[in-house]
Amino acid sequence: MWKTIVKKEILENILSYRFPLFGLIAILLIPLGMYVNQLDYVKRVRDYDEQVRLAGEAVSSFSMQDLMAGTVAIKGFRRPAPLSVYTRGFEGTLPLYYEFNQEGTKPGESSSGEESILSIQGKIDFVFLIQMVLSLVGLLFASDVIAGEKEAGTLRAMLSNRLPRDTILTGKIAGGYLALWAPFAAAFLAGLLFLILGAFPVFGGDMPAKILIIFLAASVFLLAYFTLGTMISASSAKTRTALVAILLVWTFFQLIMPKLGDMLAAIVHPIRTETQVSLEKSLLAGSLGMETARELGRQYDLIFGSAPKESADDTESPEKKRWEAVKAGIEQEAKERKAQQLGAIDETYRQQKRRRQNLALNLSLISPSAAFARFVADVCGTGELERTKYAEAVQAHAGTLDGALFSKVKRTLMVHPGGKTGLSFSVQPINFKTLPQFTIVPTSLGDIFRANWKSLLSLAFWLIAPFAAAYVRFIKYDVR
Repeated sequence: MWKTIVKKEILENILSYRFPLFGLIAILLIPLGMYVNQLDYVKRVRDYDEQVRLAGEAVSSFSMQDLMAGTVAIKGFRRPAPLSVYTRGFEGTLPLYYEFNQEGTKPGESSSGEESILSIQGKIDFVFLIQMVLSLVGLLFASDVIAGEKEAGTLRAMLSNRLPRDTILTGKIAGGYLALWAPFAAAFLAGLLFLILGAFPVFGGDMPAKILIIFLAASVFLLAYFTLGTMISASSAKTRTALVAILLVWTFFQLIMPKLGDMLAAIVHPIRTETQVSLEKSLLAGSLGMETARELGRQYDLIFGSAPKESADDTESPEKKRWEAVKAGIEQEAKERKAQQLGAIDETYRQQKRRRQNLALNLSLISPSAAFARFVADVCGTGELERTKYAEAVQAHAGTLDGALFSKVKRTLMVHPGGKTGLSFSVQPINFKTLPQFTIVPTSLGDIFRANWKSLLSLAFWLIAPFAAAYVRFIKYDVR
């Protein structure tokens, strides 16, 4: 009997106007969106390769004079994520590259500056379509699953045959969902075919597994919304009432809650921008540098003030040896103090940012839409996890370049008590062609699942809780 109910629901949906309309929307929008995003990805990869080539040529042309003048800036580029064809996530806001110099790191421009004016309203990618279009369609498909049967009187006739109510409910959910899922699955496969025909690296590395995970996550997300619609339908006496409730619920989960979480987190945990933090670090580094220069100038005058003039250039003179020891101690102390204070600024900023992000995440996960979007974005390499990996890679590469390049040149600035300044250099040999390349450690699937356990828990909750509520409402329904 359960199969009969499933077939009945499938046929009713297929023969209704909703099925061909939804099928047309899905078949048109999903493959078209993936095709357009694939073209955009190819363009971004081409730009990335060209920028990396030009940056490599610039590094090869650097000289010791450039390094001594402090004009050397090494660029580290982030390669576009292939699966950004499914969702752009942070792809458009992350810096295309970082500049590394003797003063630290500086973010470059983002790819959002290259977007069209239509991007103001958001990219129409796969995740956007699932969130904003298919979720609403799923709720509308479920609006009359129970309420429509109540109005037509067929539910009373069905229950009079002593059918188990759980059989009726699960059969209706299964049949209605299959009618919703079939056009979505066909559209997804059509989009995947577009990618394959466009020579997209579908079969490389863990790409097939990630694409399968994206498909399964979207299927679960649609099932959660269909079950939520069934719960609303089971709680309503009329289809019109269910439709009004569905629109209100969809508006809250899709438009209000994801944005509200970020807004509340920004109010509770206000933080400075990255530009402000960089400016504070630059000012502090300059202040510490001047303090060190004044101390070096004072010590230089104390050591060489009454010594013969030629002792400053004589490497064997007692004054010169004493000066080298004092200078090394002052510079080492200044280096440690600078690292400690700049590190404290970075750590404070990271903690503030982490608290804000955690609060925003926890609040937004009330919505299954936010949970789905965050999880899929991390799978695609365009989410919060990728942004964190990018920042960690920048910090690690800055330390590597400091040891391999910038620490090879020491510029000693001295400000004497009388106001006179002096600048000296010490340079070690450097091969610019063998400098380490900027790389980001790939994120494994295990890391993605561990980082998104809250998102997965939220999706599981919205899959189980509405079904349980619909079951309770349906069991308590009095046919009299």
